[in-house]
Amino acid sequence: MKKAMLLVAVFGLVAAQSCRSTNDEVQPRSYDALALSTGHWEWEKTSYQAGNRTPTTEGFTRQLVFNADGQVTIQHNSKLNKTTDYQLSMGNLPKCGAPQVTVPIINFETDSDVPNNDRKTYRITKTPDGQQLSLVGEAACLDGGAYEFYHWVAE
Repeated sequence: MKKAMLLVAVFGLVAAQSCRSTNDEVQPRSYDALALSTGHWEWEKTSYQAGNRTPTTEGFTRQLVFNADGQVTIQHNSKLNKTTDYQLSMGNLPKCGAPQVTVPIINFETDSDVPNNDRKTYRITKTPDGQQLSLVGEAACLDGGAYEFYHWVAE
C-alpha cells in the first residue's frame, strides 16, 4: 500500500512538472529571440554604396521578429510580408580580405524589397535610446551587400 501511494505521489509530481514546464515555455507571438523580449525590430535605413533607402524613400515600414523556433517574420507596414528560417553561427567573411576575424553570422533569405545578402553579420548595441540591430551583408565591402539598421520597439 505504501509503495502504491509513493508511486502515485511520484507520478503526480512528474506530471505536474511536465505541465508547468510546457506552460512556462509558451511565449507571445512577438517574442524576439535576439532581443530576449517581446516586440520587434523597426527598420531605420539600409545603406548601399550608391545611397540610402529608408521607410520614407520606399513608402513602407519594415519590422523583423526573430522567433525562438528559428523563424524570422518580415513585415511591411505591420502586415506579414514573409516568414523564413534563420540560422545563427560564428564565422568569417572571406570576400572581404584579410585578416579574417570570427564574427556572429545570421543567415536568412531577405525580401526583395530591401535587397541584401542572405548571409550577414549581426550586432546588437545598447544605445541611450534602447537597442540597435545592425545587419551587414557579407559582400557589402564589394558593393554587393548592404548595411541595415533597426531599433528595438518593445510591446
